[in-house]
Amino acid sequence: MLDIAIYATMWEGMVLKILISNLLEKSPIKIGRIVFYVLVFTIIFLSISVASILVLLSNASAVACAFWRTFLSAIILWFIKLLLNRSWVGLRNYKVLSLIVLSGVFLAAHFLFWMESLFLVPVAISTTIVVSYPLFSLVVDKIIYNERIYGIQYIGLTTGFIGIAFFMEPRLIGEYSVSGVILALLGAVAATGYFSIGRRVRKVVGLLEYTTIAYSSAAITLLVYSLFTGANLVHYGLNSYIYFFLLAIIPMLGGHTLLNYVLKYIKTSSATSIALGEPVGASILAYIFLGQIITPIQILLIIVILLSIALVLYPEIRNITEKK
Repeated sequence: MLDIAIYATMWEGMVLKILISNLLEKSPIKIGRIVFYVLVFTIIFLSISVASILVLLSNASAVACAFWRTFLSAIILWFIKLLLNRSWVGLRNYKVLSLIVLSGVFLAAHFLFWMESLFLVPVAISTTIVVSYPLFSLVVDKIIYNERIYGIQYIGLTTGFIGIAFFMEPRLIGEYSVSGVILALLGAVAATGYFSIGRRVRKVVGLLEYTTIAYSSAAITLLVYSLFTGANLVHYGLNSYIYFFLLAIIPMLGGHTLLNYVLKYIKTSSATSIALGEPVGASILAYIFLGQIITPIQILLIIVILLSIALVLYPEIRNITEKK
């Protein structure tokens, strides 16, 4: 099953090249605005699509996957920080630092809830529910930032939550547990907190500063959780640790870190729009590597939810493309 590592190496060079450039807050390639966002969003899409598959192939618990994903990513970023020898002026503000630490706690909760759901429901259902956070982000943007909500977004918000509610019906879930849907939904709520705080903090703090502290906070949170619950974090074979490393390099550094980069420049709901494609990519990979097949009614509900998210995101994406 390590054939998926070939997929990882195809993108590792490009991901790291753009990542390092973005850590310095410089545009990595001198190209047009739209082309640049398409390139970055494509890399994010390819990176996050493999996350669920790597978790299930690791033969490890959800908390172990979440911990090593954040811990290894934090170690890599701390190494880059020492290598660059940059001072972190923005972190001298206690309030800003506290918000970053809190975002890390939300990130830890997001990973823990979502990864637990992967063991209870098919990848397609889990990823569809967890990527509904743009729906919650829209509400947060309205309440906290008092930003306008368009009529089409209200429609998307309503149909999206109706679609999620239908997944709570056991006859639609079949042999899978409804608790898996609830866990994925909690993961979406936690992701909303993580990205919403990130949007605010990234206005005043650089990418390297934010991600290093946030990922470290998430790793510490998961470590404390494992100590209280007695979860196994270390007693795994070499094969599991290979997947832990891939989780850190591909979906974490190539996915979440690039998402945090664009948060500085566009709204939360717009930045997270790339999540719309994750269930599609993840479902295809789940079929190839795990043999998971979903029912027609489940496919229909997935389409309804994804279209609802698209309605929510459409006005924001349109605004981006109209900017010079």
